[in-house]
Amino acid sequence: MAQYSRRALLKVASSMALAAIARPALATPDWITAKPSFIADPFSLGVASGDPTPSSVVLWTRLAPDPLDAHGAGGDPIPVRYEVATDDRFRSVVRSGAVVAYPENAHAVHAEVSGLPTGRPLYYRFMAGDAVSPVGRAKTAPAVLAPVDQFKMAFASCQQYEMGYFKAYRDMVAQDPDLILHLGDYIYESTWNGPLRRVPVTEARSLDDYRALHACYKLDGDLQAAHRHTSWMFTWDDHEVVNDYAADQDEHYEAPETFLLRRAAAYKAYYEHLPLRAAARPVGPNMTLYQRQFFGDMLEVNMLDTRQYRTDHPCQIPSEGGWQRISGTCRERFDVNRTILGEEQERWLLGRMGRHGCRWNVMAQGMLFSKHDYRVGEGEEIGSEYWDGYVESRNRVLNTIERRQIPNVMIVGGDVHATYVCDVKADYDRPDSTTIASEFVTTSITSPNGRHEQNQLTLPDNPHIHKYDARYRGYTLCTFGKDRCETDLRVVDDVMSAESEGRLNKRFVVENGVPGVQEA
Repeated sequence: MAQYSRRALLKVASSMALAAIARPALATPDWITAKPSFIADPFSLGVASGDPTPSSVVLWTRLAPDPLDAHGAGGDPIPVRYEVATDDRFRSVVRSGAVVAYPENAHAVHAEVSGLPTGRPLYYRFMAGDAVSPVGRAKTAPAVLAPVDQFKMAFASCQQYEMGYFKAYRDMVAQDPDLILHLGDYIYESTWNGPLRRVPVTEARSLDDYRALHACYKLDGDLQAAHRHTSWMFTWDDHEVVNDYAADQDEHYEAPETFLLRRAAAYKAYYEHLPLRAAARPVGPNMTLYQRQFFGDMLEVNMLDTRQYRTDHPCQIPSEGGWQRISGTCRERFDVNRTILGEEQERWLLGRMGRHGCRWNVMAQGMLFSKHDYRVGEGEEIGSEYWDGYVESRNRVLNTIERRQIPNVMIVGGDVHATYVCDVKADYDRPDSTTIASEFVTTSITSPNGRHEQNQLTLPDNPHIHKYDARYRGYTLCTFGKDRCETDLRVVDDVMSAESEGRLNKRFVVENGVPGVQEA
């Protein structure tokens, strides 16, 4: 499938009002003099912080007195004040300011606050009129290459609202991570008619549809608590737009011109509802989400986008679009021009990954990276939209890690509603080839998986997979230290129960300087 052209993207962007570049959040202009008032709590969707650096963080909220109505705060710009303090009672305020929440952005607020103390928790709140938000806790990163003894990072994905309570986040808060990564499927674009909860949209296509879904998900109390607890980083997978999309194609091969309108609406709503920097603000159907952050001398995190720039899935036709199990002999898989990251992002990743001297180097994205042969016995079947469908793209990453001897590479992912723990091999067709990295794919927060038993039967044909488990919902917690990284698979036994608690399922260890995974 041909890649869409820059001219086509610009044509789509210029043809739609919703894709116009949003006005930036600036200090309150003099012409806003009225004091806003609200019929209900304008901070119903909570607060959040994200994209931490050693001296700055993004603070987020959205004025939503009627949460499911994107226009519920009216049609006027509204000034919003913020305070950042070193204590939760705000006796020692270190930064304060004001931004404007504009109606064309659903009154979302993104305050990029700089000049903050390094490597410590900070407390923040918003004020609009007489209303005061809940208090959130942000955490700035340690100074680049400053000594760090321990750093805790949690990562999660796939939270279908109708299929369970988000109780994994309650356990996550109890484990007190320094940083939370969300690796995709923050919302689901269509209803699953689940047994537990209902969403306000059957199938999202418009900007207000996607806004309503984001707002609905944000009403979950445990998700709000996790956002209040510490700072997050984000990438997306498919359901933030539509199932199994690849660049400008959905799984049913809708005309790119109309699909890109839908993608633009989805990207704008995504930005409006998460604590992302202005650099990520979408322009039409384009949004730069990938980034790199450092946490002292301990951790480098490369956040990747495996949806927006990819070549279409291999060996498929319109009647068989989206994720498919395809033959391992599919020739398109091995085309050197096929890419899952896009040329620019791949060049950015491979050019600088691991060059800053951090002890651990994390590559965070939404997919299963390692090979999984789903056929038992002779022959091979692979998942078309995973890195298995983009063999040369994967090989370029593997070759760079091996050639430059990038230390302690950990690849983390989501999407599959199951846990994978894998040795990353230089050549997956030779089980005795060099192990050059480790991989952990987290299970889902709530989204189900019915393939546990059949996929267990394939494990003898995939000796690099140490663990596959689709029975449980939950998240993954990594504790990075100087000598080792301990990775806990945290699970919730019953997401249908509001009282279900999280627990440790398994713990794995990666030793410093020793690629590959060991069971603790």
